[in-house]
Amino acid sequence: METALALFEQHSIYFSFIFAALCSFFFSLPTDLNPLSAFSLIFQEIGKKVNLPERSDGYKRLASLLAFSLIFFPIVLIISQLYLVVYKPFIIDFVVIYVLLSWHDKIQIYQSISNNLQGNNLAKAKLLLAQLTLRDTKPLSLLGIYKAMIESLVLRLANGWFGVIFWYLASGIYGALFYQLLTICAQQWNCKLAQFNVLGQIPSFITTLLQMPVHLLLSFTFPLYDRPLTGIVTKFKQSADWHHFSSGLLLSSFALSIQTQLGGVRIYETDKITFTKLGNTSAQNNTPDLETLSLAAQRLSLSAWFWLLCITGYEFLPQLLEYFSGGY
Repeated sequence: METALALFEQHSIYFSFIFAALCSFFFSLPTDLNPLSAFSLIFQEIGKKVNLPERSDGYKRLASLLAFSLIFFPIVLIISQLYLVVYKPFIIDFVVIYVLLSWHDKIQIYQSISNNLQGNNLAKAKLLLAQLTLRDTKPLSLLGIYKAMIESLVLRLANGWFGVIFWYLASGIYGALFYQLLTICAQQWNCKLAQFNVLGQIPSFITTLLQMPVHLLLSFTFPLYDRPLTGIVTKFKQSADWHHFSSGLLLSSFALSIQTQLGGVRIYETDKITFTKLGNTSAQNNTPDLETLSLAAQRLSLSAWFWLLCITGYEFLPQLLEYFSGGY
């Protein structure tokens, strides 16, 4: 018992992190009680106040930096003071990481969309999908719905879950907080919409840079469950034609790993944009369906477990080496 307690104290940061990550698989805060939802609303309201046509571009760029700073730094100050008064600091780590990793409520929406598709209720499926993607869902065909669901699922989990994990490990709790808040800011002021071309320019640029290493790691994680070395040249060629190289590499790698096709035409408000096709673009019967959607969710779940296992192995590698070398 004493050995177990000593091990927990020695690796308390790891255990708080892994417990929060595991809880995020199965439990989620209600949307109304989730602080991330509050931050989304705050950024929305800031956008309405400062993103006015009469404002200059310089004013909007400065406002975007000041608005984010006024939200981020007070939170950092509060967390830093809590570390000084809380009995066990790892409790703060657990709570913050759990909140930042909250995505289970989004999975429930995807499941509801899938259930409506099984019941041929396309109208309800499109209405639910509009909560998760920026594109106009009304003109989508059944094939378009499947593509939008898979792309949205991959990008949301890559940016919202894997991204938080990566930046927490790379830069600690404040780095993960900075990354997640900036991601929310970039989503609310999305540069794909004409009215946010200027206001969202700086947050979008920084977010894209922060997501690049995450997308790169995931692009090599997905193929591990199939054929790791197959399609390397193809996915790099396809991602070069995508509007963001790293997200194109991520989606191309994922599409190739489950042998389907993503990309194509989508509509943002009144703008119709044709993106390059990603994945298996030459084979027959490669268009996504319900079975492909199920496989996509499974592949993402396996990738999440793989990351956690690798992190666990790295954390306890010194103890394992010492144990097998006769140190115990």
